[in-house]
Amino acid sequence: MNLFIVDPSNSYRNVIKLTLSNEDTQITEASNGNDGLAHLKNHKPSAICVAHELGDMDSFKFLKKLKLNKSLSNTPKFLLTSNSSPDFKRQAYDAGFTEIFIKSDFPTLKRALHSLMVYATLNISARVLYVEDTQSTADFTSHIMQSVGWKVKHVKSGEEAAKILDNTKKPFDIVVTDLVLEGEVSGIGLINLIRQGNERIRDIPILAVSGWNDLLRQVYVLKHGAGDFIAKPFNETDFLARAINLIMGKRARDELINQQEALYQKANIDSLTGINNRHFLDEYAEKLIKSALAKNEGVTLMLLDIDQFKDINDMMGHPAGDTILKTVASILKNNSHSNDIIARYGGDEFVVIIKDLNQQEVLERAETIRQQVAEAEPLGIAATCSIGLACHDKKIALQLVELLASIDQSPEDIELNYQALFKAADHSLYAAKKAGRNRVCMNNLLNPTQ
Repeated sequence: MNLFIVDPSNSYRNVIKLTLSNEDTQITEASNGNDGLAHLKNHKPSAICVAHELGDMDSFKFLKKLKLNKSLSNTPKFLLTSNSSPDFKRQAYDAGFTEIFIKSDFPTLKRALHSLMVYATLNISARVLYVEDTQSTADFTSHIMQSVGWKVKHVKSGEEAAKILDNTKKPFDIVVTDLVLEGEVSGIGLINLIRQGNERIRDIPILAVSGWNDLLRQVYVLKHGAGDFIAKPFNETDFLARAINLIMGKRARDELINQQEALYQKANIDSLTGINNRHFLDEYAEKLIKSALAKNEGVTLMLLDIDQFKDINDMMGHPAGDTILKTVASILKNNSHSNDIIARYGGDEFVVIIKDLNQQEVLERAETIRQQVAEAEPLGIAATCSIGLACHDKKIALQLVELLASIDQSPEDIELNYQALFKAADHSLYAAKKAGRNRVCMNNLLNPTQ
């Protein structure tokens, strides 16, 4: 972003440069009004900051001349002055300044100048889908949006707009729609289509436009999903302010979502393999298993350990070990379903929680995984794995209920949970290792291996 300063005081310009200059903000400057106007003939800054007394003219005369440059009509213009009288401020606002800052109070000025940069960011780019069936209104409003550099796609009907939204690859930043349109889809109908649409379009900001301005209509439109409402005829500044507010609000929400996603990834995803980590497992495994058991659904916990992984690391180096870990994670993902949980438990151990498979199906999947790990040989390194299973399928669950009923024992006395399944799977894994590694061993809750 570029800020242009016009002030005859070299020391004051330096103060502003020290206050605002950073990697995102570049400062250019002029020492009088005529030099400033000459510079602005060929340059379009993000914002213009002007002292009142410029030596060769005052700020009001400067602004009057600047208005002849139509390309800068929507560039924010800020006045730096020592005059704080209400009459002077009113005169400055009437002249066309966006905001007024007092020069003498440096702490306040510093905060104000940073606020200035926020104002300057409102000079944004945007892609607009504009729906209006009256051509004269469409020409006027399109000109307003295009004059600030926005790309406008204008159509006359809700059907055309819906088709464009369905087929466009690059999303629009805002939809501006009249309520009365050509065709069968009204403005309200289009708003409903967008809000009930796919993930690409349902959160697009919508500015509704209408010739009627009654309160009931405004509430009705907002309730159906419009972000704001403006009545025709409208002021250019009011229209742009509402549209910018919607666009910036959406971008702020998107940024927050991205930050939350980044935090989630950092907290729950193993950075090496890209699968869930132990933190995620501790957070969600108990809930999934408890839900499956409560609904009498089959559930299995698979515990996989890479055989002699420490020796591989010691002999081949950690990069080779990392490659093996990523290969195993990839094999697990390729052999999983969407409702499975796959996690790196730590080191060379992986946990998979599988729903709705019986013992035989689980054994077959585990055996497939074991074989694929043995055959993969990443970097030419022979690596195998051992797998322990704790399976609690639907048939066994029914048998357990019958067993409890026959001995008049309350189900609450038996702890069936994530910890119990993990312990049983770990017991199975130990048995697989003891039997020679590179094999699958199953242990169910009713008949544990000793």
